[in-house]
Amino acid sequence: MSLIKLREREYHLERLLILKKRHPEVSHVLDFLHRTMSFQREVYERLKDGDWKGHIKKIYQLLDICRDYGSPLLQEKVQELRKLDKEALTRKIDNFLKEKDASDEERFIFLTFLNPFFSKVSEEMDIKKDQWLKNRCPVCGFKPCVSYIADSEDVEGARYLVCVLCHTDWLYNRTQCVRCGNNEDNTLEYYYDQGESYAILQVCKRCDTYMKVIDMRKDGLAVPHLDDIATLSLDLWAKERGFLKFERNIIGL
Repeated sequence: MSLIKLREREYHLERLLILKKRHPEVSHVLDFLHRTMSFQREVYERLKDGDWKGHIKKIYQLLDICRDYGSPLLQEKVQELRKLDKEALTRKIDNFLKEKDASDEERFIFLTFLNPFFSKVSEEMDIKKDQWLKNRCPVCGFKPCVSYIADSEDVEGARYLVCVLCHTDWLYNRTQCVRCGNNEDNTLEYYYDQGESYAILQVCKRCDTYMKVIDMRKDGLAVPHLDDIATLSLDLWAKERGFLKFERNIIGL
């Protein structure tokens, strides 16, 4: 366990409380995430390696949280998963890791459960994140659900993608569509809400795909994968106009 990474998880919980005040319209979602992320923190704190199969029993604690505080659809999914024995549940998660897709409810449960383990794997891998420049995570192969811009020692206004599963981040071309690779300025458009200008939609008019960009230079306290969820009104706006998000975040938007 990395003490620095543990402190990051503690800060993420604090960030949720701040976002809840700023975005009362999604407070119920953020409250629920606070419970599931507290579960993740507890799991991470006790981990010695990334062997999720050896800790499969932990998922039942998460299922209890989803049963007690989740949506009706999530509660139904919990009942379904509860009927499986450990071997069947392990196979189901293995298949999710292979296919990288599932219903929103199942996907939420599996992403939440697996995150601490793959975060541990990420820490132990020697990856040149500034040289990866691909649209899939170098650790787990999942897609990024959000990106952010930040200044670094070498690059001013560098753009990074953030994996939906393990939250690994890596460098990517700032003015390039994550889906089709288009980098023509006249076919990339940018939209934001005047009240939350640090959260921007980069829309590719060639493939009608968008990726949210969190500008850390405007809000250095942001946590991209959490601020993405808090600003879901932008996603709803994009959905109404027929734009497709490159990868859904953990709550399915």
